[in-house]
Amino acid sequence: MTTTVPVEIHQAIHDATSACADELVSTSRAIHALAEIGFEEFESSRILSGVIERHGFQVDRGVSGMPTAFVARHGNTGPHVAFVCEYDALRGLGHACGHNLIATSSAGAGIALAQSLVRNDVHARVTIVGAPAEEGGGGKIPLCHDGLFDDCDAVLIFHPSDRTASVQYALACTHWGWTFRGKAAHAAGNPDHGINALDAFVQAYNGVSLWRQQLRDDARVHGFIIEGGTAPNIIPELTRGEYLTRARDGEYLRTMNVRFRAIFEAAAQATGCELQLEERETYLDLRSNAVLAERASLHLAGVGLEEDQVLPWERTGSTDVGDVSYAAPTLHPEFAIADLGIGPHTHAFREAALSQRGEDAMLRAAEVLARIGADVILDADVRQRVRGSFLTQPQHRTEWTGSRE
Repeated sequence: MTTTVPVEIHQAIHDATSACADELVSTSRAIHALAEIGFEEFESSRILSGVIERHGFQVDRGVSGMPTAFVARHGNTGPHVAFVCEYDALRGLGHACGHNLIATSSAGAGIALAQSLVRNDVHARVTIVGAPAEEGGGGKIPLCHDGLFDDCDAVLIFHPSDRTASVQYALACTHWGWTFRGKAAHAAGNPDHGINALDAFVQAYNGVSLWRQQLRDDARVHGFIIEGGTAPNIIPELTRGEYLTRARDGEYLRTMNVRFRAIFEAAAQATGCELQLEERETYLDLRSNAVLAERASLHLAGVGLEEDQVLPWERTGSTDVGDVSYAAPTLHPEFAIADLGIGPHTHAFREAALSQRGEDAMLRAAEVLARIGADVILDADVRQRVRGSFLTQPQHRTEWTGSRE
């Protein structure tokens, strides 16, 4: 895994990352404190895009119909590398997935790469993309449908984790919203006059739980109830909540979704309730580019990081980066910001995303991503192999079905 990229370029990337380190850290802390949820990241997007703009990028805001999305461009000709920022928080948990670190690592990588190329008189295109609502809403999907990534030679983004690895795995995933409507009645005096919407959900919940034993090992289904009634002496007339169905590949997910819908429809019929079942956005599975992963392994060692042994498809979730990976060669490596076992979507991980270790990992990730980008831009053989690896993967897209509300 050698490269023809001059050592001066990698040194320039290191110097540029170090020069803006304080600015990146302060921006990460500001986004962490804001903890804005998907499609509501107005201040986070403004702060982040402002930092990028001050470093010489031309920024377009409100792209693809999303007010909190942005595209920042540097350069007009030559090979094209994009870095993707995420900055939405989890509902109820804040930045327990470390998106504040993702935002600033991609910004730092793009800034460092652009500056190093200018200093060495290299003509290329560097793009930094602000993508909202990864945690539900799929902000990258409209960007993909608008062709934003189609001419990219590589798209890069890191994810904080409790382990370090050049390759991350992610399941295809469908987001559902459900509502059962019944009829209120006095639970003691006139129970026979009511139609119990909570019973409908209990039926559906039990149906899903029984179904799980017949699912493949790589499939998941899970959800929660938002509203289940208003008082113990009233027959519940409304229940609602959300579910996720997941699978390793989109074809199996589609068969799961047919069964999932049938379970909820049967519960409505059995209880006499009306059902509103909304199939929202679907995320594709993540296809990591093998050649970009080789470059990541090389540069992880170059910044003093050792990869952990990771079993493929072990302990994986879902991300709309999967959709990007069908549009362009993509890599989404993991960097440890916490001890093994302290995983995302926990209170402990939220604190890790604000820790010294987390911020150090963010800066190293920025340098690694920028180095990979330099390899793609400056080494024609690497660029050709990246494209060849991408073209051997199945190419398809799903239609946008999600709500942005």
